[in-house]
Amino acid sequence: MTYLTRLKKRALAWHRDENGSVAVETLLMVPLLAWAMLATITFFDAYRNEAVSFKAGLVIADAISREAEVDNAYINGLYGLHKFLMLKDDDPDLRITVFRFRADEGDYRRVWSRARGGKPALTNATLNGLSGILPSTMADGERAILVETWSEYDAPYAVGLGDFDMSTYNVVSPRFLPQACFLRNNGTTAC
Repeated sequence: MTYLTRLKKRALAWHRDENGSVAVETLLMVPLLAWAMLATITFFDAYRNEAVSFKAGLVIADAISREAEVDNAYINGLYGLHKFLMLKDDDPDLRITVFRFRADEGDYRRVWSRARGGKPALTNATLNGLSGILPSTMADGERAILVETWSEYDAPYAVGLGDFDMSTYNVVSPRFLPQACFLRNNGTTAC
């Protein structure tokens, strides 16, 4: 047997040999599996944080819908509750607005609006800018309560989902009374 024939035989045997192929496949797949696991954890955490934020807004909206009058101390207490309910954000934003619908003009009018955190209170112009999230079927003069929440989400792992601001909107009607008034510091009310 010549040297060239032996070399050709060894090359064919090496080509047909499947020992170690699992190690190569594992080496190629482990980074992908690790990324998939971390991505699953990150996306689950983001959806959980959004659900917590939405439910915190619903709790606050429900609390206001049961009141006849609220004041700054009550709003501050609701903001403290919101901060307590938000697990990951120590400084969330909260805005509560009571508005009414004017059927003849087809727009919304702010009755009162209060904000805590970094967001400003709503004006009539900014309220009408949110018409896409407000109910489109309301009776003339009907009132509703809009609770908006914002929180910062910090992703636990860098898997393509970066840090972002999460916002939720909840609109409810007053439950037992036709309106929820705001009691100002000087004793007057905004109804």
